[in-house]
Amino acid sequence: MDLIVRSRPILPLRAWNALRTRGPAYAWHKVLRRVLSRHPRWKRQWLYADPRSYWTHRGGIDYFREQEGQPARSRRAAWIAEHVAAYQPTSILEIGCGYGKLLDELSRRQGVTLCGVDFSPTQLELARRFLEHKPAVRLVLSRGERLPFPDDSFDMVVTSAVILHNAPEVAETIRREVVRVARRFAAHNEETSESYNRFGYDTALWYRSRGIPLAESGPIPADDDPRTSQFCVALLDPAAKAALKTSSPRRAHDHA
Repeated sequence: MDLIVRSRPILPLRAWNALRTRGPAYAWHKVLRRVLSRHPRWKRQWLYADPRSYWTHRGGIDYFREQEGQPARSRRAAWIAEHVAAYQPTSILEIGCGYGKLLDELSRRQGVTLCGVDFSPTQLELARRFLEHKPAVRLVLSRGERLPFPDDSFDMVVTSAVILHNAPEVAETIRREVVRVARRFAAHNEETSESYNRFGYDTALWYRSRGIPLAESGPIPADDDPRTSQFCVALLDPAAKAALKTSSPRRAHDHA
């Protein structure tokens, strides 16, 4: 697969390529994204009703080239990887790893076990190509709200722009799964802004409201819009994990 970032062809050619290479469902997905661009409420209702279907269609070579063509995304991934590495985790799980951009940055700084989970087969297919020279990185097709790992499987669990793409009930379950499978640290890059596919959560507040201390919390200077960015690292201990495990999910005021 050609992973070189090239200039985009004209719109009719892009539409034809979408239909030819990935079929009518993908082409229709791209049409809806463009037609509904000024109607975020309809876009959420019609295009984002099923997040897994959305990201399966969204993932692929077009999305890769779009993301890799934005230098700010690369700066943000490098910034997050540097901060994660400072905690010297012995193993890392990334939930919602996409095509592997953050895993790639982590592998440059961390000689530890790395695992990525994503529910989109198209994203994981591209990740396997993007990370093909890093066989130590394990990739798993699974959902963040039902992780196929025992308790305390990884020293640190990371999410980067993942929880924010899920409705409140699912977001709550993902956070609890993060705490369940992480031994010491939970690190999150989750923006607080809202859009048709972003629900805008204050992840740091979620931890504080449950009595889980934070090692750090603040904006990401390298982000496109630092005002709506948030990076936080929660310090997990057995007592806090046990208390969360036995508590019932509740609605916290975790929206920005």
